[in-house]
Amino acid sequence: MHGLIGLATAVATYYLLIGLLETGFRASGATHAASVWGAVAVVAGPLFGLAGAVWRLEHHFPRAFAVAAFAAALIAEAITFGLPRWVRIDQVAGDPGAFVLAGELAIGLALPFLLLSVGERRHGYGLLAVLAVTAGVAIGPVLALIRAVADTF
Repeated sequence: MHGLIGLATAVATYYLLIGLLETGFRASGATHAASVWGAVAVVAGPLFGLAGAVWRLEHHFPRAFAVAAFAAALIAEAITFGLPRWVRIDQVAGDPGAFVLAGELAIGLALPFLLLSVGERRHGYGLLAVLAVTAGVAIGPVLALIRAVADTF
């Protein structure tokens, strides 16, 4: 439940600010986008909440998997959306999104080190590699599916 509340609040806040400030990516479609990404939060929130509970209550492999799953989502998003921005070094200085995505990548890479015990880190980073590649491959088709569904209403 905490994960759902956290993600739903983040989505609502993000699009509320875009609507209020009347700037940002597609400010005119903020209500529609908030509805779509709010629905995604209803699915993803409990999953990340479950991962948080597993991290807090379990030990060894389940704990490493939970941290790797969350970190992989950050890394896949950072690489998918950041790589096109990072290849043009001359434009990075004027692109705040490039810095945000680089920070997201750094956090994703640091999470297993910060949240797992020394004995769990090897499993955490091994799982992170597999899950990040899987999420990186899946993020394009999943995003396309979400957008296609969103265009139907």
